[in-house]
Amino acid sequence: MERPVPSRIFLPLMLGVLISGCAKGVDQGSAANNAARAPDVEAIEEPDAVRAGSKEPGVLPTDDWVGRWTGPEGLFLDIQPSPNGRRGHYAIANKDNLDRQADYAGVAEGAAIRFTRDGRELHIRPGKGAETGFKYLADRQDCLIVLPGREGYCR
Repeated sequence: MERPVPSRIFLPLMLGVLISGCAKGVDQGSAANNAARAPDVEAIEEPDAVRAGSKEPGVLPTDDWVGRWTGPEGLFLDIQPSPNGRRGHYAIANKDNLDRQADYAGVAEGAAIRFTRDGRELHIRPGKGAETGFKYLADRQDCLIVLPGREGYCR
């Protein structure tokens, strides 16, 4: 006996509904709840960092170094947030001698910024003017040191 036409259509449709009801779905409700909640950030203080007492979550000690630092005879170190906006990444413009000015990418490492110049990995760290090696900066207190006794910049 031949079935009527509606049951030929009805059975495959019901089978499709039953199978799709068993498939895993994406819970959009919990995604929206997670997006609305602020992430938990652990604030870690670096005792050796310049202005380490900052209580703002997500602020690195090296973020306080953004701006221009000067050395003798027109030398400078200019630290800016990276154009890509990544936390802990910096764009560095540096005139480290009278004949060279160049740009570098820097990355925060604790209380220092690491960058590569001439194939050599260097670290920018906080220090005093006496550590720069320049008598012009010797009495300064707010400085950044690249090479102790040879290269440093102060505010």
